[in-house]
Amino acid sequence: MPSLRLIAAAVLLLSAARAPSASAQPATTRPSSAEAVVDTGTLNGAQYRIEIPAGWNGGLVMYAHGYEIIGTPFEPMIPRHADFRRAFTSRGFAFAQSWYRGQGWAVREGIEDTEALRRHFIARYGRPDSTFVTGHSMGGLITVATLETRAAEYDGALPFCGILSPAVDAVRGRLFDVLVTFDYLYPGVLTASPRGLADLDAPIPSRDSLAAAVRANPAGAEALGRRFGVRPQGVPGLVWFYAVIYRELQQRAGGNPFENRGSAYHGLGDDAAFNAGVRRYAADSAAVGYLRAWFSPTGRIADPVLAVHTTYDAVVEPEQMDRYRALTQLAGTADRFAASYVVADGHCAFTPAQVGAAFDALRAWAATGARPAEGEIGGK
Repeated sequence: MPSLRLIAAAVLLLSAARAPSASAQPATTRPSSAEAVVDTGTLNGAQYRIEIPAGWNGGLVMYAHGYEIIGTPFEPMIPRHADFRRAFTSRGFAFAQSWYRGQGWAVREGIEDTEALRRHFIARYGRPDSTFVTGHSMGGLITVATLETRAAEYDGALPFCGILSPAVDAVRGRLFDVLVTFDYLYPGVLTASPRGLADLDAPIPSRDSLAAAVRANPAGAEALGRRFGVRPQGVPGLVWFYAVIYRELQQRAGGNPFENRGSAYHGLGDDAAFNAGVRRYAADSAAVGYLRAWFSPTGRIADPVLAVHTTYDAVVEPEQMDRYRALTQLAGTADRFAASYVVADGHCAFTPAQVGAAFDALRAWAATGARPAEGEIGGK
């Protein structure tokens, strides 16, 4: 099986291997080879940015961003956006990103607005010779949702640090369980309401107050860290971020989508005491339905998917790649899925070189049909 390095040269075959569709629109507005284009605006209430490099090779990358706290401004030129984008534009690809018409758990908006932007690109610049979709974190979920539901429009998908399993399970098994565990270990800190985390009017504690609680009882953070693979010093920030997401998700979904009344918890020392004392919640059926719809991957893919994760990620666990692999195995499409990792600490902590190497591997796979070897992506 070819390695990522060995197949990099095969990337050059993609343009020759793929011709534009016979139904492609005439590219009457296609930029000249010497002309770089930056197209910004608002589409159906969503801000967007399209960058077409000089020497455009005719390819397009659609990008889906991750969870952004409501009110976060669209800043495409800050390094975390610009450095990632350059990994694709430096290879001659156009890059299109929507800020979505809403923030928070905007999976529905991300799917719909990314598709609207792709159609806008075609209407303005002509149909690309090849199209790929990529995204970070929650955008990884949007990435696989896009490929699963619009396979005919894409040549492959590249989810980074993504949620890749059904959201009802993925968010419950990580975010929700971290919160109820912290609430048990630090009673009254995360919420003092009789309704617990379901009280949408109760204030969310600050990161400083969570950090003070952990300093006063470091053993609790160590126990939580062992159970969920999180370094204790990162617990306050993670719990705060999860609490913000969970509050917004309940407001969006119309209730609590997670059920733990019958859950048997383990791995926190005194399992009997924990199960007797942890706060229990009933799921609201409408909220479950919302999260099931947005989104539940199936693994039914017609095009290559290369997932990439860091070896340490407290926000979205690397095991999400294994869960999507299981979905493809059940769907009979495992030959179209591959996973790789980067030895690095942090959520989505990839260098432009590592992003570029992964994209080269995906492009070569799409061009030749040769599935890349799985394993570490090196480079700085």
